[in-house]
Formats: sequence, structure tokens, C-alpha cells
Amino acid sequence: MKQYVLRDPEIARRMVDFIRATAGPANAAGRPLVVTVAEYKAKRSNEQNARYWALLTEIAESVQLNGKWFDRDTWHEWLKQKFAPQSEAPDGSLIPISTTRMNTEQFARYMTQIEVFATQELGVEFAAI
Repeated sequence: MKQYVLRDPEIARRMVDFIRATAGPANAAGRPLVVTVAEYKAKRSNEQNARYWALLTEIAESVQLNGKWFDRDTWHEWLKQKFAPQSEAPDGSLIPISTTRMNTEQFARYMTQIEVFATQELGVEFAAI
């Protein structure tokens, strides 16, 4: 799969050149190309990812529920069930999307929901992260 982020005319030219060079042969081989144009939304950043796992570590190290401690991976799964955007499963039910599929805006909103919940409901006092 080839993907182009059209930030300038040169990239658009390279995309058109690629399509011109490959569309005919691909179609002749019975494998026609599909071209989709959509607004680019960056995936979560490395900085967001590091901050997210730092938040989960603080929660794991400061919250005990019903006499039990939970590791940050457990908190990750539980909070994802609670706050992540949903997608439809094959049986029609809704399941949370993977945090790795969230764009920067979705991931920022997700982390804010976790911070508010952890502060208000779990009593976490976050260090400056």
C-alpha cells in the first residue's frame, strides 16, 4: 500500500505519477487500484504516548480499589473500555477502538477524560507530567 500526505504540489505530482505508472499494469493483472482521498489526521504522537503511560503508572501506584492494586496494563484496558471511542463489532455490539488507532485529537480527549476521572473519582493527585 502506498500513502501520500499531500502537503505540497510536488507530493501530489509524485502521487499522480505513481498512479499513472501502476494503474494500467495492476488492472491488466486483475488487481485494479483503489484511490481514497481523505483529510489527514495524525496518529497519536510519541509525546502523547509517553505521557499516557506515565498517567497510568501514577494511577497504578496511587490507587487501591477494594483492597487490591492493579498494574498499569490493567488500568489501560479498563479505562479503554470506559472512555475510548467505540466501533462496531461483527455481532453489532460496540467495542472500544485501540488507542494506537486514535488520532492526536481523539487521544488528547481520551487522556483528558482519564485525568478528570482519576482526579475526581479516584482521588489521584498527578505530579507534573
